Amino acid sequence: MNSTEVAIIKSNSPSEAITDGIEKLGGISGFVEKGDQVFVKINLRTPGGFPVNTNFDTIKTIINLCKEAEAKKIFVGSYPFNRLKTDLIAKTLGIQSYIEKLGAEFVFLDDQNKYPLKSVEINGKTIEFPKVILESDRLILLNQVSVDPLFKCTISLLNTYSLVSNQFQKIQKNVRSGKDYLHLDQYKQDLITNILDIFSVKKPSLVINDLFYFLEGAGPFIYKDSNLKRTNLIVVGNDAVAVDLITLRLFEIDLLNSDIIVEARNRRLGITDIPNIKLIGENLEDIRLSVDFCVSKLEDINIKNTHVKAGRICSGCFKEAYHLLNLMKTHMTKDLKYIIKQSFLIGEKPPKPESLENIILFGDCAIESTENREFRNIIITNSKDYFETAKKKLKKDSKAQDKPQIKEKVNKKIVELPGCPPSRFDCLNSLISYYGKSQVPNLFFFNNLIKTYYNQETDKKTK
Repeated sequence: MNSTEVAIIKSNSPSEAITDGIEKLGGISGFVEKGDQVFVKINLRTPGGFPVNTNFDTIKTIINLCKEAEAKKIFVGSYPFNRLKTDLIAKTLGIQSYIEKLGAEFVFLDDQNKYPLKSVEINGKTIEFPKVILESDRLILLNQVSVDPLFKCTISLLNTYSLVSNQFQKIQKNVRSGKDYLHLDQYKQDLITNILDIFSVKKPSLVINDLFYFLEGAGPFIYKDSNLKRTNLIVVGNDAVAVDLITLRLFEIDLLNSDIIVEARNRRLGITDIPNIKLIGENLEDIRLSVDFCVSKLEDINIKNTHVKAGRICSGCFKEAYHLLNLMKTHMTKDLKYIIKQSFLIGEKPPKPESLENIILFGDCAIESTENREFRNIIITNSKDYFETAKKKLKKDSKAQDKPQIKEKVNKKIVELPGCPPSRFDCLNSLISYYGKSQVPNLFFFNNLIKTYYNQETDKKTK
């Protein structure tokens, strides 16, 4: 396409905004035809509910519009966050029965017996896609927009990443010969490549960026520093890249400040020239959204009795550490009162810890680059020598006085969290093992709660 239309709609409810936006773009019949099989891709990250996941009201609106267009079959689904099982999330949220009552089918994508996979070759990689998605006539992205630690916002391009399982989302560290992995931030480059590869396999026919309720501060999961802000806005169009570009412009983020939009432009995956995007509805120049984005430095996550020290770091470790630190701040409020002091070291050659106790080394870079650092060992003196010296002083036998023996032993007040990047849930287990469940009862409870949603077989294989 050489041009496209994007609607910016402001309304009193998300449902009204979506309906109005689609009408202004010519109606649902321009996106869904009679007899079509439609797959509606939603956000289904965790059992945390809205706004971590897609608003149920907007799902209802899209299903009703597809039924109005006389779609033959309407599927709704997504892969959840790493290691989480769709059926347990569905039971917690009640989403399956809700969708079925509306006349659509909720898809358990991780049930390969019911929803088999099909191999797709792209850029030398083999990716397994659910056949139900590939064989659908229309793909609709219904995307909940919130803050994101790597990309500022959870734009629709990021939503497409969970069209495939976590196995194909994982980024393997691949150090190129003669290249500085950290300086080039190769992790983020590889992540963007993977996201755009998956996006290019099955492009959506309708894209909705729902930022009516926007999670700012810490996100996209609900943390202690999160805040829900009402913008009353949604952005709608048929070109995901153009819809995402306009969404970012609402937050005064231009194309050159978005790595993923720049790469999408380089690969000609959508329209990024503003003159070629016809805007409908609200005037872009009249809207300037002021929100608090995620912190850009881990040191800015203020956690009680915790000192964060960062060296050179890749985006992968930054993202996982960001979430782990926010989990600690949110779910260890009481625990941290009794941990007098802890140091969280991350990245290549991080600064020295605040003390020799409770040192957390996050990631392979921090572990390997501190192998010979002073804090790895503790200098101790033999107290027996002090008593002997005191006796000899009393006898005024200064010549016979011995110097106290000085010994060096390994500092065992260190917990290593390996990986590049480490898994935040494996990290929780390691922290519980280090401190003991009696010292971190809140974290112990939260971790057991998370485990109830794990796919145990997948978990064993991952370990």
